[in-house]
Amino acid sequence: MVENFTLDCAGLVCPMPVAKTKKIMNQMKGGDILEVSGDFSEAGENIKRYIESHGGKVLEFTTNGEDYCLIIQKL
Repeated sequence: MVENFTLDCAGLVCPMPVAKTKKIMNQMKGGDILEVSGDFSEAGENIKRYIESHGGKVLEFTTNGEDYCLIIQKL
């Protein structure tokens, strides 16, 4: 059964959003989905790069000014 996780990184700057994403990804099983959002666009880009190189797939990545949202699937 696929589980859905959410992570709100509002108010956090790097490296905390990446570290928190990594922590949750380590708890997830293959196929699980994680939605990460925040308000520091550089962190969104860093999370995207981390996921793509560490066993995940970015299903969706949107930005609106400094706000970002990623939908991630653990492979």
